[in-house]
Amino acid sequence: MIDLELLEELVAFNEYGTLSATAEHLMITQPSVTRGMKQLEQELGVKLFNRQVNKITLNETGKLAAKEAKKIVEAENNFTEKVINFSKTKANIHIGSTAPGPLIWLKQNRKIFNKSLSFTNQLIKETNTISALTNYKERLIVTTQEINTKLIESMYLGIEHLYVKLSPNDPLASYNSVTLKTLTGNSFLVANEIGPWRKVLSQNIPNATFLYQTNVAALDEITHNSSFPTFRSNLTLNSHIPNRDNDNKIIIPVIGKNSSLIFYGSYLKKQRKNIQPLLKEIISIWTKAK
Repeated sequence: MIDLELLEELVAFNEYGTLSATAEHLMITQPSVTRGMKQLEQELGVKLFNRQVNKITLNETGKLAAKEAKKIVEAENNFTEKVINFSKTKANIHIGSTAPGPLIWLKQNRKIFNKSLSFTNQLIKETNTISALTNYKERLIVTTQEINTKLIESMYLGIEHLYVKLSPNDPLASYNSVTLKTLTGNSFLVANEIGPWRKVLSQNIPNATFLYQTNVAALDEITHNSSFPTFRSNLTLNSHIPNRDNDNKIIIPVIGKNSSLIFYGSYLKKQRKNIQPLLKEIISIWTKAK
């Protein structure tokens, strides 16, 4: 069996073009790459390179070999990742989300559920949901899209309703509720990673300025000490984060079109027996987050 490291060197050479660049990328010496390529030729029993003075390039056979080697290397990496991820699923249920609200809420309420839960640190793109589940990176993903494929299914979880947090001096602070259009022209403090809410806000609040903040703790600090409005939801308001909303700001529900998102719990069908009991618990508690 050919050493996988030799195939990795061939793939790197095909990508970087020279022995020195290949060696630098792989963090090994150039003579080591040279020996490796000669060994690979010997093991295959074919010539892979055109060798000239001060120059070495792949011949047609070498290019084909590099293309096939890349498939093997990627398959091995996927195999390793899939096995490791699957092993982790036996210990707990790892949860991801395409939006921050459900993830924040689940983390803060994790002790309520009768399962050992762990959570992803970054939001998952809707387009990556299927691959994240089939590769066992996540056992459960909260999505805004209902999925029904041969391998994956979804269960309705609940609705996230939007709220706006305003300074008492803001003209809208006396309103019982507002619409997104009512917020026209305002400047908002917003977390950088808000998933599908980013598109909702940018498309439905005319002439608004969004001051995106990467650091959530800094966002909360600025919110406390400035008059800029920011957003909350029924989920984040029910997450009981110490001191997050312990100020004199006014929190008003946003009503009307596009002021809420529907969420589903998506999972592999073959894990239905383990995931559905948790989903039923989540649904029961989610309905109280109003």
